[in-house]
Amino acid sequence: MRQWNRLDAVLNRFVEEETLTGCGLQIYRDNQLIYNNCVGAASADGTRPLTQDTRLRLHSMSKTFTCAALMTLYDKGLFALNDPVAEYLPEFSNPVVCVSDTDINDVVPAKAPITIRHLLTMTSGLPYWSFLPGEGIIQDDILVTVNEMAEGFREGKTYELADFVKKIAQKPLRFHPGEHWLYGLNHTVVGRLAEVLSGKRLSEYLKEAIWEPIGLDHTCFYMHVPEDEEIADLMVARELCEALGRKIGKDVFPAARGKAFGSKEDVLPGTNMGIELPCGGMISTLRDLGRYYAMLANGGQWEGTQILSRRTIGLMRTNHLTAEQLPDFTHMINRGFGYGLGYRTMCNPAEAGFYLPDRSFGWDGACGNFGIANPDHRLALVFVEQSLPHHIDYTIPRVIAAMNADMEL
Repeated sequence: MRQWNRLDAVLNRFVEEETLTGCGLQIYRDNQLIYNNCVGAASADGTRPLTQDTRLRLHSMSKTFTCAALMTLYDKGLFALNDPVAEYLPEFSNPVVCVSDTDINDVVPAKAPITIRHLLTMTSGLPYWSFLPGEGIIQDDILVTVNEMAEGFREGKTYELADFVKKIAQKPLRFHPGEHWLYGLNHTVVGRLAEVLSGKRLSEYLKEAIWEPIGLDHTCFYMHVPEDEEIADLMVARELCEALGRKIGKDVFPAARGKAFGSKEDVLPGTNMGIELPCGGMISTLRDLGRYYAMLANGGQWEGTQILSRRTIGLMRTNHLTAEQLPDFTHMINRGFGYGLGYRTMCNPAEAGFYLPDRSFGWDGACGNFGIANPDHRLALVFVEQSLPHHIDYTIPRVIAAMNADMEL
């Protein structure tokens, strides 16, 4: 029987050293769960243990579900990667690029249309909203809209994804489509494309195409979590809490380690803005995420049901960035990786500083969750925690090194 001494020790150390309040890890091999361990708490006061069924904020890990949903429609032949987005969403017919750092109205026509490939690879020029002050005039402008929606949600309002995407389409791009890689709202538009092509709300299509076939019973959008179900507390460092508090008007707790945002709260407005937000608004569990990444590692198949074709899985885990775009992506934890269709993919383990087999692919979220799958080795790994800022640059190398040692990879 395999011993998991190193992995157990790493997870325990994360909590004992108070790096994390709680964390969990699952590993699948050949579609079988071979490691399952949760350590620590899901609540700041330590009264709720973290388990494989604790509901967790996914933040940007939501993107992996959204991109997979669109690619199931690709498998059905409903679009081509190089199709202009405007063929399906006319609001993107005349994109413009902002050429000023101070005037959002100083724009020029985009040199090329935005394609679906641009969205999936985050090379469209669409930015995110600002997370901290001074990130850019376009980002600050988008944040105004996001904060208005978050405030409306606190008052009981909800919104349609179609309307939010139309507002995104009115904003200028940061650069001409295809020139650079930029982390932005691309996958929010991907989610709207999935709605148009499927003829269903995104949550309905995700449930039909992915969540139900794999048995992801506790995965949904934040706005649909039942009132009587708790979500793990989100632990936010005091410095970040203060910075965001000044920007979005939240009170700052005096606790040394920051504020614990409770079951129905979040410091990031994108989670709780009253919309099925494709790029960051989902909730899941370690059990559900483990099954999802096991499906990816099994070539898109789960218990005899083909969710995504092997060819499409191959496209998703292939680097699509050019030599000119790649430097925009390869920083911090992305060193050694390229970017596929919604997922980072391993290209150079020596540069990454830790070993993963070539074209291992996955993604993470702002609160520290991450997943990795490799169909060649039929290996999947999912790690979960709930803290901001995340500790991915610390946790990923140590978890992977321990896994490699215990599995003798």
